[in-house]
Amino acid sequence: MGHDGERAAVNTVVGRDHRSGRFRWVRAVSLGLLLALFTIGFFQRFSPATFSAPIGAEFGLSAAQLGVFAAANFWVYTAMQVPVGVLIDRYGTRLVVCAGGAVTALGTLVLGIAPGYGVVLLGPMLVGLGTSGIFVGLMKFNATWFPAYRYGLVTGITMFVGNLGSILAEGPSAGLLSVLSWRSIFLSVGVVSVVVTVAAWFTVRDTPEDCGFARVVAPAPSGDGSSGAGVLRDVVRSRQLWAVFFAVVGTNGTFYAFSGLWGVPMLRDSFDLDNRSAALYTTVALAVYGVGNLAVGFVSDRMGRRRPLILACSVSALLGWAGLVWAPWEPGISAMVLYVLVGLAGSQVVVGFAAVKESFPPAVAATALGVVNVGAFFASGLIQPVFGAVLDVLAEDSARALGDYRVALGIPLVLAVVGFVFSLRVRETLGPRVDVRETDTIA
Repeated sequence: MGHDGERAAVNTVVGRDHRSGRFRWVRAVSLGLLLALFTIGFFQRFSPATFSAPIGAEFGLSAAQLGVFAAANFWVYTAMQVPVGVLIDRYGTRLVVCAGGAVTALGTLVLGIAPGYGVVLLGPMLVGLGTSGIFVGLMKFNATWFPAYRYGLVTGITMFVGNLGSILAEGPSAGLLSVLSWRSIFLSVGVVSVVVTVAAWFTVRDTPEDCGFARVVAPAPSGDGSSGAGVLRDVVRSRQLWAVFFAVVGTNGTFYAFSGLWGVPMLRDSFDLDNRSAALYTTVALAVYGVGNLAVGFVSDRMGRRRPLILACSVSALLGWAGLVWAPWEPGISAMVLYVLVGLAGSQVVVGFAAVKESFPPAVAATALGVVNVGAFFASGLIQPVFGAVLDVLAEDSARALGDYRVALGIPLVLAVVGFVFSLRVRETLGPRVDVRETDTIA
């Protein structure tokens, strides 16, 4: 069915009130509050890159300990993706998201007052627990409050806005550190998290029907009676799923790990840049990533293809990591180009999610998306401490040089190679080859 036909079908289901100003206002305010919490989560995830110097200095942390600190968020977030989805299906978006916002606020405040390394680790772990509920709840809200033909646009906007938090965690936060302590910044973010969470509790509702509006989308067809374990088994047997999974590991998994921690210290240690100057490079890379989410999704929709964009992003990651490992780069244009390449590669997540969603029936699509999302964050949580451990082994007297970083950068380079190989196996899900379900199951 084309977009015009789909819109007509949706209009038949939803009724006129969904075109009313009141409905659009309620949806916009609710989405804005959820996006604010999502943005705070992105800030937390990427803040170690900027705050590693003052936090590491205050607590005397090694590179490996910094890696564990940065990865703690990813570990808990990854582990909670599937359980949180079950909780949202059972208890609804509002309850789980607001609980997640409260836990995120608690973790941020704990980090701001932490007296030692053990308590410092508790902060990002709580934040990872809280933000896992926020992301899945936001995806459920989008699916419930927007018609299906808006999926690509709303997903792109969601990722773009959320990424503003990662940008704020880099250059702007580095500037704030010249006038505020790292503790003051985190305590302020914690207070904002509390305010937004309370507002979300009084505003956000699970479905349009809860606000007196008609249903936005037609009810999904009933399932075939398969158990949760059976659904998961069917999903993980898909070649398409694992092709996208490893492609995303090679692009988003590597970029999240690098921009979330080691992208700033590498420039600081290797070229004696100050924190603000070093953070500029990851800030630009994250900005490219955010704009790329919109651009890649838009271009993919216009082309009527997913696979070419997935391949292009994997190539971008391969070129960026290979350049950082082997090219004779230095601060300036050469470094910026390489940072931009790995940032642009991360935009693959939008078309990756779309390809997975279009490869499975609605009844199991959310489970498949959750599995792919786990791949990106599991890889990030693994790369960060291993990267730090490599630096600890190579660096003499904790003086980390560019050569040491080049060796550690071999980790994301290898994963980018693996991701590129798997991206070649991704099947097209738009155009004439729209159904990959019948032929891609692993025997």
